[in-house]
Amino acid sequence: MSYKVGDRVGAILGSSKEKGIEFLGYGTYEGEHVPKEAVGWMADALRDCNIPNPKIKLDSGQVVYGCECWWGDEEVVRRRLEGQLVREVDIAKMREEFSKPSPERTEPDKA
Repeated sequence: MSYKVGDRVGAILGSSKEKGIEFLGYGTYEGEHVPKEAVGWMADALRDCNIPNPKIKLDSGQVVYGCECWWGDEEVVRRRLEGQLVREVDIAKMREEFSKPSPERTEPDKA
């Protein structure tokens, strides 16, 4: 599907049996932009290579990029969420959590 600036979309961070669907919210597609505030290996690679990625401005005012979530047409997302365990999450808090050091994301000793 081809999206136009201003199209309504929904964004999902992820899902698991234990937590249900981690839902970021609904918002508008704002076109392709280099993901400045995004986190994760894909965001880093896109930023390093100056490659644009879908930018979504959520109704909350926050911005999320396609490289950070699963996103799509608002009506399609609404249908996918029907009858599911849905937990709203905040992208700023998720980015903060991701930025904390963890054993999985630390570099090996250079000894």
